Amino acid sequence: MLISKEEIAKYLKEIPPVPESVQACLKYLKEGELKKAALEADKDFVLKKQIESVVNSAYFSLPNKVKDTVQLFSMIGLEMAKNLVYSYLVSLLQPKEWKIFKNFNFRDFQASFMKHFEDFSIFEFRESEYKKYSEIGAIVPATVCVCDSLLGDKKEKLEIVLNSVPLEYGTLLKRMTGFTLFGLAGEIAKMWGLENDKIKVLESAECIKCNNKVSALTHFLFFYLSSKPQFIDINSLIEFKAECVDLIPKTYKRIINGS
Repeated sequence: MLISKEEIAKYLKEIPPVPESVQACLKYLKEGELKKAALEADKDFVLKKQIESVVNSAYFSLPNKVKDTVQLFSMIGLEMAKNLVYSYLVSLLQPKEWKIFKNFNFRDFQASFMKHFEDFSIFEFRESEYKKYSEIGAIVPATVCVCDSLLGDKKEKLEIVLNSVPLEYGTLLKRMTGFTLFGLAGEIAKMWGLENDKIKVLESAECIKCNNKVSALTHFLFFYLSSKPQFIDINSLIEFKAECVDLIPKTYKRIINGS
């Protein structure tokens, strides 16, 4: 491996700690206190702007631009509000300069993945299942940031490998780090203190043996969104496992039919 697990651990440890206002915001969200959480979010200017930017993007289709955090939280609901706070933590992972996925619009992908994960989790399973695993919608986009940073730091060696043998980024990631995309997602989940069952769902989303419905949905949605022209740069980060659609028939049928 060109990037050791120690290097990865060091990279993750160097990420700035979660600000106190963000910790308080997440605490209130987990307790179901939307208004108190919104007031805490207002104390962190960057967090407030992150929430406004994502919610007012095209993917949420709000009729008018909204800036009041209490109103925003009330409109999108508890679980999505929690995801938006996690999406702020993602900003701590974003590379200052994208070296591998230069033409990739991360903010759009982040908003799109979170919204698709919410919509199709509820559609395929039920709302309670989405609520149980909602953080996954924020963590998967974060992993793309980590991939770009880890591979980008070894860009010269990467180009030598690519010039000799054409490989996909997912293959390179595994050979260079020992982790798949979803394996790294599990590491981020550990760093953010998520429960073991959520970590397991993320790690299982590689779908080597696809037997978890939420993992299958996560795998399929990443492949589906990264196949769109605006996100095609990250498409080769995973090897698509067609058998995952057997576990999410309603989602697959709806997306294939374009409804």
